[in-house]
Amino acid sequence: MSSGAGWCDRRRVKRALASVATVVLAAGSVVQLSSTDTAAAGDGYTTYVACSTRASAKPATQCRMSQPKAAFFMSRKHDATYKVCVKFPGKKKRLCASAQDAPQGRKKFVTIATANVGTHKVRWYVGGRQVGAWNFEVIEG
Repeated sequence: MSSGAGWCDRRRVKRALASVATVVLAAGSVVQLSSTDTAAAGDGYTTYVACSTRASAKPATQCRMSQPKAAFFMSRKHDATYKVCVKFPGKKKRLCASAQDAPQGRKKFVTIATANVGTHKVRWYVGGRQVGAWNFEVIEG
């Protein structure tokens, strides 16, 4: 993991790594966004989860364990710094990657690595305010 990840609580990261459920930053993952390939959220933010880290990845509510999983974010109106948090199934606390920079109109993503089947709850925040929410199911396979 990158040392500049800006994790909410490093102790939670260590516990999550021990259970093989963690959020991993994907370096160099800025791509141009087409407004037709995402689910739009209010306030000019687009947030979703996909079963891929490709720019063309479609929003998904179910991913196989073997597929890569990523939380996508885009700000259409201005440059933004966001935080993305994931609550893993069976865990009481969420795990966050904070201080992620998103230039206006550029799609960014954070890879979600998990060894847990079940519902994962993803939330995005800008300036301490929730701007997106997405639940997705991880199934065997």
